[in-house]
Amino acid sequence: MKHNPLVSILIPLYNAQAYIADTIERCLNQSYKDIEIIIVDDHSTDNSLSVAQQFECNNIHIYENPKKGGNSARNYAFQMSKGEYVKFLDADDYFSSEMLKKQVERLMKDGTDNSVVFSPVRMLYEDGHWLIPPRSIDFDHEPGIELLLDIWRGKGWHCPHCHLMHRNLVEKAGLWDENVIKNQDGEFFARVYAAADKALAVPDEYAVWRQFNTGVHAVMKLEAIKSALYTKLTIGNLILTYRNDTETKTMIGRSIGFFVYENWPQIKPLLQDIHNICSKLNVNMVLPERKKLKILTLLFGWQKALDFITK
Repeated sequence: MKHNPLVSILIPLYNAQAYIADTIERCLNQSYKDIEIIIVDDHSTDNSLSVAQQFECNNIHIYENPKKGGNSARNYAFQMSKGEYVKFLDADDYFSSEMLKKQVERLMKDGTDNSVVFSPVRMLYEDGHWLIPPRSIDFDHEPGIELLLDIWRGKGWHCPHCHLMHRNLVEKAGLWDENVIKNQDGEFFARVYAAADKALAVPDEYAVWRQFNTGVHAVMKLEAIKSALYTKLTIGNLILTYRNDTETKTMIGRSIGFFVYENWPQIKPLLQDIHNICSKLNVNMVLPERKKLKILTLLFGWQKALDFITK
């Protein structure tokens, strides 16, 4: 490499006192050493902030979020960062020790200021067992939005710290939407892929996403369901602006249908919202291919069919 660019690792922190020290230490133990760590505490009610402050030094900077919410903390971390490249990382997660080095090398060799690089994800559960989700997306995509299409085709998915990108690409895509409270990363990285000239794969490294039975990942309140539902509209528009054909419309309709299926009956109050989103995208909602669901839909209609299945 001609030079070692500074990489900013951007961490929103909220009630992660059990993990934040390990997360910081794993960042410091990366084989790539030209890093800064920007941690923004989002009004934690435990000892997360004091634990993080013990690591503060010339390349680890701790701030308190002037607003409230994970997305505003991420945006503030980005604004306070100086790195040429940026990686968003949640406070309880980590990534393999060679990831930064190999992702920086790949971007510098084959990418531009408008490229993103990605690696696969592994899921670590509280009882210590691992899950490696099946995926068939670990190859280069050009333009980057082709990666978004493959994700929506169900070929794989990412978490935030799978990625590394030039800060110019973040500015081009736009910062995290602070009004989105669920599927924040899906909405943000959809815009990143849509703005990227290339999405480059580094498949031999990996991100670790810890799995918990509590918190935002476990409970979906109506407000969160509505927020996630409307990300379907944002992302669907990105896809249809790039390619508007039968395949993409069916793909979007399936994504909406699966979301309805997974969140029934809590999503019932949002039926008009679902209708409006499908109308704006000019797509038909497509429920999952389930034999029982298909038969009950033919007999009673899809809403009553879902009622029977979810009783």
